[in-house]
Amino acid sequence: MPVTFLFLLPVFFFQMTKSVTNPEELGGLASQMTNDYGHLALQGRMAAATAEPEEIGFQIRTRVQELGHGCIFLVQKAGALQICPTDSYTKRELIECARAVTEKVSLVLSALQAGNKGTQACITAASAVSGIIADLDTTIMFATAGTLNAENNESFADHR
Repeated sequence: MPVTFLFLLPVFFFQMTKSVTNPEELGGLASQMTNDYGHLALQGRMAAATAEPEEIGFQIRTRVQELGHGCIFLVQKAGALQICPTDSYTKRELIECARAVTEKVSLVLSALQAGNKGTQACITAASAVSGIIADLDTTIMFATAGTLNAENNESFADHR
């Protein structure tokens, strides 16, 4: 997942709102956001297709689409502000669109995290199993070296 877009969006928000005073910068920011969203949409489609359960995939797909709509409105407001840089109403609308996009990004992130719970559980289980294997290896090493005290006269080789 292109986390670049998701985690840099607050920077875009700041730059968009800051660019209200320099509307000539908005075109480059809008272009960059459009390219980044295109990558996110592609990755989001793949994440939605592989998500379990199916409703998580639906959430990812829906939230990425809603984010796309928000980005469209944001780019439109940026264009409108470039046409009329002194319009205070358009400036306020641009700032509101940027806030809405930031909110939609957090919804996309929460959907992705919900789809990632199974993966995280597997990572946690694998880590626990690795710890148990390391403990067993250490015990075997000490038992083989004969440094563990036997409770009776049996050897480790008998139980190995």
